[in-house]
Amino acid sequence: MAMRTHGPAPRKSRLAKGLSLCCIFTLLTTVAFTIWFNMTNGYSAMLQDEDIALIQLDEPKAGDPYVIMHTDLGDMKYQLYPEQSPQTVANFRALCESGYYNDTYIFRVEKDIFFSGGAKTEDGKTAEGALDTPQENVQRELSPKLWPLRGALCAMTVREEKGFWKTLTGTTAFYTGSRFLVCDTIEMTDEIKEGLRSQTGDNMAKVAETLIEKGGIPNYAQQMTVFGQLVEGFDVLDAITSVALKGEENQTRPEKDLKIRSMELGTFG
Repeated sequence: MAMRTHGPAPRKSRLAKGLSLCCIFTLLTTVAFTIWFNMTNGYSAMLQDEDIALIQLDEPKAGDPYVIMHTDLGDMKYQLYPEQSPQTVANFRALCESGYYNDTYIFRVEKDIFFSGGAKTEDGKTAEGALDTPQENVQRELSPKLWPLRGALCAMTVREEKGFWKTLTGTTAFYTGSRFLVCDTIEMTDEIKEGLRSQTGDNMAKVAETLIEKGGIPNYAQQMTVFGQLVEGFDVLDAITSVALKGEENQTRPEKDLKIRSMELGTFG
């Protein structure tokens, strides 16, 4: 009897091929979505509401460390948080003790929102080879107890180690260095307030209301290392974030040189 060349077998093959293509499409879609989710949501920790706190609102205790930042426009005193951000605070304190920050520049100001400082050059760039030093390679430290409230002292991200698999799995490593950013506040519009108040969990709701009441930069939440909080000198913060600016396209550099003259470390008595 002659072999059949048409019949069920080809239909079965087409079905299998269709299922394979469907599986491949589903896999690619899942991978693409995972990458998109990780990229757009950063690599913030999956927080449990019971772990969330607002220690920046607590009064400093005897023995807690602080730094006084002496600037051209006045002094600002920040409480430091070595328990929550140990590597960052240790790096910052070592730089302060060495005199590294003496006569460094406040090199960027987003009007009324934040300022960036701690750079040796007025444009904020580091010297060639500086990024290979230990002081510029401190792994980012995120804490559910520290938030980008108005007056938060944050370590600026210097670089990130990523690749396809790290992006896919959300394991990209972020590193900070000597330069820092101090939050003032964005305008809390009705839309932003609504978004903040949509957060779930009692403690997260407290964070949201605190940001609305006291100001800050919600987009930085669990994205930047917060390692200090301003306790004295909010008028100086406002003076710095309202200085006249210059720049060809984005005006973010102070029109007149604005410097940090020195850092003074101490502990609360």
